[in-house]
Amino acid sequence: MTRLQMISRTHRLCLCGTAALASAVLLSCGGPKPIEGGGPLTGAGGNGSSSGYIPTPGASSTKTSTNTGTGSTPSEADGGNCGIKTSGLVPQPADLLLVLDKTGSLTRAMDSANECAAGSTTCQQRWATLVSGLNAVLTASSSDVNWGLELFNSDGSCGVAAPEVPIAPGSAAAVQAYIATVTPGGSTPTRVAIDTAVTYLKTLTDTNGKYILLATDGEPNCGGAGGRGGGGAGASDVQNTVTAIGTALTAGFQTFVIGVGVEAGNLTNFAVAGGTTNYYPATSPDQLSAALNAIVGTVASCTFALGKTPPDPTNIVIEFNGDHSLRPPRDTTHTNGWDYTSPSQNTIQVYGPWCDNITNGTYTTTQVLMGCPGQPIP
Repeated sequence: MTRLQMISRTHRLCLCGTAALASAVLLSCGGPKPIEGGGPLTGAGGNGSSSGYIPTPGASSTKTSTNTGTGSTPSEADGGNCGIKTSGLVPQPADLLLVLDKTGSLTRAMDSANECAAGSTTCQQRWATLVSGLNAVLTASSSDVNWGLELFNSDGSCGVAAPEVPIAPGSAAAVQAYIATVTPGGSTPTRVAIDTAVTYLKTLTDTNGKYILLATDGEPNCGGAGGRGGGGAGASDVQNTVTAIGTALTAGFQTFVIGVGVEAGNLTNFAVAGGTTNYYPATSPDQLSAALNAIVGTVASCTFALGKTPPDPTNIVIEFNGDHSLRPPRDTTHTNGWDYTSPSQNTIQVYGPWCDNITNGTYTTTQVLMGCPGQPIP
């Protein structure tokens, strides 16, 4: 896929003691513009910059002024270093936990509710199709995604264990090896699976964006009394699952949803609760592959480290191609703009057409401008 190429640029958000001095300095600065000699990346780790500063992958490219700020200026709050906060966005690996339904209905056909007959060469079984699609994506997976695997159920009923494959760099092969050993069967404790995923993701200390990819073929049915987490087999548990997915989003973990087979039904409420708006229906191998590739492409291509938490997280601008008109809005609905991926507010994800233009190469350079509290960004 086309990767966003970055350029480190330095601009001055000139914060001065008086309005007259501020006007004079801003005129001399000319507002946001490329550094002389700047240009797009030409290779791994490359960064066009007249200063010769070349960040390594994953390192911050933020450049900070030495504005000493006197009197009651915004720069006093951070020791006088709020004058320049401009950097290229750094691609951020995504931590993606695959929360995978392995219940008994996955032995049915992708395009019907019928069981695939033994030895059939025409029936596309849900589990076999799911494994095949995942193998293709995992084989092609790069260092942009750190995979993990959590199966539900883990006990033939309503239990869900900690992830079978923990999230780690280079773990795609381990996920493939594990799912090759699985035989579908048992109930569908989706709510418990999401709760277990959140508990696990909260233990990770890296700064990567963290996401859940829920692939399921049926309604959660562990809502009765007596099971793990209060969910015994047999009773519908849809609303509690929606609530669990919403709780995951509040904790900073978006949930992408793939509905496998014709019985998955309308899972839009799951996707909306997870901050991803729409679920991906997959009633054929081609649909499944497209859904997996779209999700992986989104988290791998459109997630970026800011290098630091902004002085004022509500006062930043993302700009593409050095063009003032290409500044996406912050969008907490995650449909058409950008938003922070976690409470730490040092990583962002870009959504909708803005993300599409990153992955298709329309946007070739980008930068983030961070302003001081109460100081407008030109």
